[in-house]
Amino acid sequence: MGVGTSASFTVRPAVPMGHVTGVPFVVALALAEVMDARLSWPYDVTSPEGNPLARVRARAGYDDEGLFVTCEIAPAGEKDLDAGLEDAARARVDAWAADVAAGRAAAGPLAPVLGNYFDALLGMGGAVEVVRAGCVIARGTLAGVDVWSRATVRLDNGTQELELAPEQAELRPART
Repeated sequence: MGVGTSASFTVRPAVPMGHVTGVPFVVALALAEVMDARLSWPYDVTSPEGNPLARVRARAGYDDEGLFVTCEIAPAGEKDLDAGLEDAARARVDAWAADVAAGRAAAGPLAPVLGNYFDALLGMGGAVEVVRAGCVIARGTLAGVDVWSRATVRLDNGTQELELAPEQAELRPART
């Protein structure tokens, strides 16, 4: 990939449609592993200090060949991304799809990779802001991520929790 350019590729994992939501998480995990980086929920790749490196986006559908997921890896700013990232992402998706086929994702699409995802996730147990449409809508502590990719944030008031799907909001480290 050239400086500041995005990479787009299509994968065809042999998984149930309900599990396709796991693909961007798996792609982001592959990137974090190759780049020696961290993850910001849901599927942004950051430096260990939390600086943005890349963003993963995915769109699923069906065509005459069956289920597909088009993935885009967009670098943050003018960063140069390694050309081997697509191969690493494809390999990680293939391994994940094999785990799904073997029944290791019966609990949910992230079950086969959740331990690795947790290890790479920046901010687990730390203060975060819940961001929707560029606005902070809540602050709290990142309490967990489940096998269906929902993040749980324990709000600062100590009595409420938010359970968020990736399409509802993003999380970022709390600013002081």
